[in-house]
Formats: sequence, C-alpha cells, structure tokens
Amino acid sequence: MSALGPQDRNRVCIAALAGAHGVRGAVRLKLFTQTPEAIAHYSPLYLEHSDTPITLRLTGPIKGGWAARLDGVDNRDQAQALSGKKLYTTREALESAALPDADQEEDSYFLADLAGLSVLSPTGAPLGVVRTAHDFGSGDLLELALDAPAPGLGKSVLLPFDRRFVPDVDLAARQITVDLALWLDLQNDSKSDISEASDADSSAP
Repeated sequence: MSALGPQDRNRVCIAALAGAHGVRGAVRLKLFTQTPEAIAHYSPLYLEHSDTPITLRLTGPIKGGWAARLDGVDNRDQAQALSGKKLYTTREALESAALPDADQEEDSYFLADLAGLSVLSPTGAPLGVVRTAHDFGSGDLLELALDAPAPGLGKSVLLPFDRRFVPDVDLAARQITVDLALWLDLQNDSKSDISEASDADSSAP
C-alpha cells in the first residue's frame, strides 16, 4: 500500500531509477523530461512512496539514460535496491521551472494530465479512455483502454502521441480526440510493405 498522502495527487513522475551505475552508489536514471538538464531546476524531488524530499545530481549521460547521485546512497547495494522506483516532483515545481516559449500553446499540459480522459473519434463517438502515458525513449505513447477491440490489437492499444492521430486535447471537457482509423490504416500499410519486401527477397535468384 502506498505511504503517500493525498497531496501526492499533485505530483508528476519525471524519471525512473533503473539500478546501480558503478560501485560507488551512483544510480541509472531514465528521464521523462524534455531535456536532461531540466531536472536540476525541479525542487522538491521525491521517491515514490515517500514524503521525504531528496537531493539528486546528474553526473553524466550513459547508455540508455543518465547517471546520478542521491544523497545518502553511498554504495552499489543501496543504489541497486532503488531499481524500479519512480522519481516525482510537484506540479508547482514544473510550472515555476518552465521557461517562457513564444510557441507554447496556452492550453499546455503534462502527460500525466491525460490519464483518465475519455477518448472520442473524430465524429464524437466514444472509443474508451486513456489508461496512462509512456515514454520509452523514442516518443510519447498513450495507452488506450478501448470499449471495443481494435482489429488485431484487442482492447489495449499503445498509440503514438502525434498530432496526426491525436488532433485535439480538451482538458476542460476531460476528453481527447483520436483518429484510430488513420493509425490502423498506416499500420496495415506498413505491414503490407514489409510483406511485399519479404516476398521479393524470397523470389530473388
């Protein structure tokens, strides 16, 4: 059971700890921020299931993420014990650290805000809900829980968070518009291209 209080609903996940780096207590971090350096401007920081603020310092990029030091973590065993933990900051910290951007939309939001939103088709038909959002390093993905299974995919779909497929996000109405048909068509076209290329290779002398 989580030890977090009600105030944690106001926290946003900005990184995940992926084990130890070296033998002196450094940890491996998978960052969910747009730029790695941004994490230095977020304070306070919390590990999940904790209300105690922590101090973190990035030490450099490594394969698949960044290395960092946490106060009080002095050896490999301590660092490895934190593997899988998520790192949070407050929504206020994110907002206060954000730099003004002339191109930033007035209705800016965090990926965490999308969880639980209703999913509608371009014609307004209900499709399901957003279960959560992911960043696996190659772009943001929305995990959708559909009311009816998508052909060949079932009821759980990972959709690229791309303007082509998600043309509208309305936080006030708690809904997003998703062009699932367009995404499925592109998926099918891609599979057809791969199949044709494979057939061509197999028929080559």
